[in-house]
Amino acid sequence: MDLRLLRYFSVLADELHFGRAATRLHMSQPPLSQQIRLLEEALGTRLFERSHHRVELTEAGRTLKQQVPLVFEQLNRALDLTRQTARGQLGELEIGMISSVMVGVLPRALNRFRVHYPDVRWRLHEMTPAAQLMALKEHRIDVCVFRVGHDDPGLRNELLLYEPLRAVLPAEHPLAQQASLAPVDLAGEFFVTLELNQSSFANFLVQCCVQVGFSPLIRQQVIEVQTLLGLVQAGFGVALLPASLEQLAPAGVVFRRLQPPLPEVPLYAIYRAGDDSAVLQRFLETLREQSAAERGMAQPLPA
Repeated sequence: MDLRLLRYFSVLADELHFGRAATRLHMSQPPLSQQIRLLEEALGTRLFERSHHRVELTEAGRTLKQQVPLVFEQLNRALDLTRQTARGQLGELEIGMISSVMVGVLPRALNRFRVHYPDVRWRLHEMTPAAQLMALKEHRIDVCVFRVGHDDPGLRNELLLYEPLRAVLPAEHPLAQQASLAPVDLAGEFFVTLELNQSSFANFLVQCCVQVGFSPLIRQQVIEVQTLLGLVQAGFGVALLPASLEQLAPAGVVFRRLQPPLPEVPLYAIYRAGDDSAVLQRFLETLREQSAAERGMAQPLPA
């Protein structure tokens, strides 16, 4: 049905006078009468009783008069929701993550995103990096945040920031008494690492050791960083981790600077190439803004 007919009806139902209604609608009276007849024919019932002296609503007309504002209210809401969705202010977002990125940029970006886009529903999915990449390709998640990029033409790696590495040791370890360590000081120590077959980041850390002249003696591989820190606390070995993870360190675990420093760890947002979701774009903008704030810079790194 042409919504203009409901508009014409609504004005005439208010005025109960064809002349005044036509004036309000900026049209002449005959076309208005014709449009009202078209509406009555479409509904199969009379909406007005007409006489030479007065116009009155029929019972059906009174019912329609009550319902028409609801129709336009719902229409306006539908249009507003459509505009919000197009602007990325409304919708859903599925985010892949592992616990080691839930300090620093990501949680603060999520809080900023929640404040600025309260009508977007987002969910975190905690899974291994390999599972996240599979979920991205299968469209089960929309974006994930990784310590190391992933080479795949179907995925986009957007660099957010770099973070320094720290040596992680039990507090009673002899090396823990030093303010800083040389990376080679860790040669010969037993290491606790993340699973090498599940984490590109774990392999990155091993290669950092190899580049300075030693292969780490890996005693235990784990999936979660909290487990890694627990094993370091218990004296099972030492580790390398980004500096931000010191926030998660339990009592009895210390982080020490490395001099000379090892290569800094990149942090990437990874998402499907060509994904034009407005909600995703708003979230990426938020990540860029928060990353720039973390680096103390006015502008984010170029994509």
